[in-house]
Amino acid sequence: MAQSLTSRMTRLAISTRNIFTSSSSISKHNPSPILSSSSLRTPLMHTNILRSLSTIPKLQTRTIDITNNSPDFGATSTLPPLLHSQRDAENFAAFVHANKHHKVKPFILKRRRHHLKSYIGNEKNIRHSPWRMNLVCQFAHGLTVPEALKQLMFCQKVKAPLVAKVIRRTANLADIRDGFQPSQLEVSECFTTHGTHLKRLKIMGRGRSGKKLRRFSHIRLVLREIDFPTKILEATSINQKRKWLERLAIAREDYEKARVEKEELEELERLAAEVAEKQRKEKEAESAK
Repeated sequence: MAQSLTSRMTRLAISTRNIFTSSSSISKHNPSPILSSSSLRTPLMHTNILRSLSTIPKLQTRTIDITNNSPDFGATSTLPPLLHSQRDAENFAAFVHANKHHKVKPFILKRRRHHLKSYIGNEKNIRHSPWRMNLVCQFAHGLTVPEALKQLMFCQKVKAPLVAKVIRRTANLADIRDGFQPSQLEVSECFTTHGTHLKRLKIMGRGRSGKKLRRFSHIRLVLREIDFPTKILEATSINQKRKWLERLAIAREDYEKARVEKEELEELERLAAEVAEKQRKEKEAESAK
């Protein structure tokens, strides 16, 4: 960055005039909500500035829109999970930090999470104690997919590779269905439940006997699309916002690489189909002669 995020936040705390460059897309009937330093103390600052964020031009990718007849749904109501560019993400982080005393209502974030795509993975009938298996699942819960795999790589537990295998399999499912890369996903749920335990005989002293259980467990995993504007909004410090900006840059780079590879593959498949069709027509012409 040509200018550090910290200095930009300090500057935007004084004036929010140049936060976004998309003011030309705002309707003429709606006056510009980007306020000057003289109007920062007005009570309408929060509502007007948050409305401006919903007027940013949308990307070609999928966006989340939960607006209705309500006057304001907050800063993240119409922002896409993968922001427009890294510059816009940094500006949004600076805006959020400069106006951190204004809180977005919880139901707004809840509705955004409800619209995010999620993918379910599971593994059943594992010959392992559910309590001990759940200790492994705790390493992955709440982390992004690359970080969860990294944690499980250094986890010295017997079933850590199995949990990592389930995460990779579910991430591959997300890539097949909607083209999401691992850096765009987070582990929303990862826990263990009881399976069908087997009853066995327990030999005890003094001629007595009891029963013991050979425990089995099931793993439930839910990978959810990362909503980067919400993550930046919920970050409490500058360093946390900076980390999410770095993760956003990695996710956008992975997404663009996957998109280019997909387009090249489709082009090769189209050319192969044309060659096959041409050869078929030539064979039909030769057989007709």
